[in-house]
Amino acid sequence: MLDPEYDYFLEEDKLGMTVTSGSITIKKDDNNLIGISIGGGAPLCPCLYIVQIFDNTAACRDGTLQSGDELVSVNAQSVKGKTKVEVAKMIQAAKVLSDMGTYLYKAIPDTRLTVKKYADAKFEYLAYCLKVKEMDDEECSYAALQEPLYRVETGNYEYRLILRCRQLARARFAKLRADVLVKMELLDNKHVQSLGGHLVKLIKGLSDMHSNVLTFFDGPALFPVEVDLSTSAFQYKSTTPVVQYTDEEDKHIEDGEEISEHESDLISQFEKTIIGEPTSDTLLPDLQSSDIQSEPNYDEMDNLTLLSSLGINGSPQETELSHVTDLLNL
Repeated sequence: MLDPEYDYFLEEDKLGMTVTSGSITIKKDDNNLIGISIGGGAPLCPCLYIVQIFDNTAACRDGTLQSGDELVSVNAQSVKGKTKVEVAKMIQAAKVLSDMGTYLYKAIPDTRLTVKKYADAKFEYLAYCLKVKEMDDEECSYAALQEPLYRVETGNYEYRLILRCRQLARARFAKLRADVLVKMELLDNKHVQSLGGHLVKLIKGLSDMHSNVLTFFDGPALFPVEVDLSTSAFQYKSTTPVVQYTDEEDKHIEDGEEISEHESDLISQFEKTIIGEPTSDTLLPDLQSSDIQSEPNYDEMDNLTLLSSLGINGSPQETELSHVTDLLNL
């Protein structure tokens, strides 16, 4: 044993006893107990040992463990440095899957086999009952006809044999029925008590696992990263040529001359063109002044003359033709 105060190993005083090692596998009962009492353990004693083995328990029926034996490991886990309470919890702790495997692969198949045997015994008993009823009906029919029956006259041994077989089948059927009731009750208790507890443990374990995973991954979304970049890291090469801006366009604008606009001359020429006065710059230089028709005075005309001048008094065909003629004259 290592003494933390003096930092050296203390040799255990075995008082002349020979120490042997070994391993043992004990099947626990329904309460996950093996029937032993534990002593020693941290922080006072470096060893964990068996104080007492209780009667009619798994350890007592096995006969390997004795009082005073030291416990070194439980389920391949070392118990050095642990307290007796922790070791007791290690012994009582059972894996959910292993216990469920015992329930699924041992208890349920055994109950199914017992139910099958019970069903066979029940059908056998019912068959003997039907045979006895058949033989009774046969005797009644012969008695009604007042005719002798051979098996009755010879001692009726066949009927007596069927009665004995029916009695034996009934006893076997009653025994298997009691076994089936007991096993069904045990399965029901196992389902209500142990299975519910195991499911609670499973759900709690899954909840703890998800909580730990959430705590592990729940961190800041952004974290600092140190990167060494060169001075030209953010200078990108462009595929299109870059045209530099020059001041030539501004110089051209500064050197240009302003175009003068004679608005008054344009307005006067426009008015003369509308009124019909000849201008020096005519649009058709070859056209004579005599060919130009003057605008008639509509105020001095009567209604009939005005309609005829406008080409409204005639038919639509004549109006269109006269209009075309006027255009040709122009």
